[in-house]
Amino acid sequence: MKKLLVFNLPKILFLSILPVFLGLSFGVFFGFNADNAQADEEQKTGTGDFVVGMECNYQPFDWQTSKPTKTSISIGSAGYCDGYDVIVARKIANQIGKNLSVKKISWEGLQPALESGVIDTIISGVTATPERQKGMDFTTSYYSSEMVMLVRKDSPESKFNSIKQFSGLTVISQKNTTYDEVIDQIKGVKHGVPKDTFSVLVYALQNNQTNGVTCELPVAQGIVRSNSNLGIVKFSEGQGFLADTNVSIAFAKGAAQTPLFQSVQNALNKITLQDKEKYMQEAVDSHSAYESESDEPSGFFATVVWIFQNNWYLFFTGTQITILLAILGTFFGFLIGLGLGLSEAAGIKAHNKPFTKLLKTIFNLLVKLYVFIFRGTPMMIQAIFIFYVLRPIFQWEPLTAAIIIISVNTGAYMSEIIRSGVQSVDIGQREAAQSLGMTHSQQLLYIILPQAIRNSFPSIGNQFVVNIKDSCVLNVIGVIDLYFQSSSVSGSMMLFAQTFFITCIIYLILTFL
Repeated sequence: MKKLLVFNLPKILFLSILPVFLGLSFGVFFGFNADNAQADEEQKTGTGDFVVGMECNYQPFDWQTSKPTKTSISIGSAGYCDGYDVIVARKIANQIGKNLSVKKISWEGLQPALESGVIDTIISGVTATPERQKGMDFTTSYYSSEMVMLVRKDSPESKFNSIKQFSGLTVISQKNTTYDEVIDQIKGVKHGVPKDTFSVLVYALQNNQTNGVTCELPVAQGIVRSNSNLGIVKFSEGQGFLADTNVSIAFAKGAAQTPLFQSVQNALNKITLQDKEKYMQEAVDSHSAYESESDEPSGFFATVVWIFQNNWYLFFTGTQITILLAILGTFFGFLIGLGLGLSEAAGIKAHNKPFTKLLKTIFNLLVKLYVFIFRGTPMMIQAIFIFYVLRPIFQWEPLTAAIIIISVNTGAYMSEIIRSGVQSVDIGQREAAQSLGMTHSQQLLYIILPQAIRNSFPSIGNQFVVNIKDSCVLNVIGVIDLYFQSSSVSGSMMLFAQTFFITCIIYLILTFL
């Protein structure tokens, strides 16, 4: 009896915990969708929605907050998006008779989302460069400023007034932006590796990893307001960058002749220069009020506690999505791997008929191709392809697609884990089962499979931990997981190290448990 209990203990634990995990997962899943449905319901009318993609991580143009303001808009369980872009988007939506709906998407995912029809347009501080105009159509400018340089206030660079003075120094900016492209106008500059977000850029500047960060004046002013140890270099006339600092509303290529584009352009034409300056001031004031709700304490760990107290709900909702993806991805991936692994391990038998052998051969080749592709490519690339390329066919939401993506990716690894587990069972046990007259199915069900799963449990557990960590790449399709929420918090507060210290602790707790 004792041996039987020990033998079945892993299965007993698995079957006991599984309902709890599934209950939590589906509770989070339906809760998340219920929040989004409620947010959508608040915005619906018979005229339809004006769906706008924003990074929500680029103050004062757009940033994420856990509390509503008079200018913010709900983005479901992710909290609220606020800023100049939100104000302009709402004014346009009102003019064209639609309700504004904002989708929070990472910078890299905005254009694919636009091309696949997930969003109607991008309003997120996008400059209409010649390269971007090849893939998108743009309205006229909805804001224009000047290009400046962020520096440390106590550094010699703070007294510069020409870009030529940065020759020989290191300058960096945000990846895939005009800010990064203009750096090469400085002769002899050390062009540093661009970063994903401005919170990372600010951290690099404060820690002497770079001498300057290029950006537009409103962005620099918002950053300096949050970081008193930084300053802004405004260049003398004729001594600055030759750069287009106009930002425009982006549409999918070929949309310039559509009624929606024309109506948005007409609405934009009605916004005067004075209105634009007024809206920008509103955005700056709104962010200042958000920062001043409680004074930032001094000291690293005191700041960590302060950030968590003011943004715990965003971390909580992000953690829920991360847990959901890891649990469901591992569970469905295990089912996929179990079926494929067993089929591949069974192999082709000598007594099989020729047609059966042909089918098994084709099936095994397809399995090998599937495993080769999904184990040999990054999950981020798989996510972009599966979600954006196939969305016109399936019309799925990011969370649904994310569960499918992580499950299919996990299935490729699980099939090899199960196949190895089956092959680890001693062949003598199969022969003994055959001598007892057991069929192949009985051997598999009662002898091989229980031992194979037991032998595979450590690897299955490792894959679950990997899914907890790797699910962060799914933010590229708009999944608002723990990493994406953390990135937004750090972008809003410009406190990179302290914010991601909290994120690190949460990930450690999840993987440790």
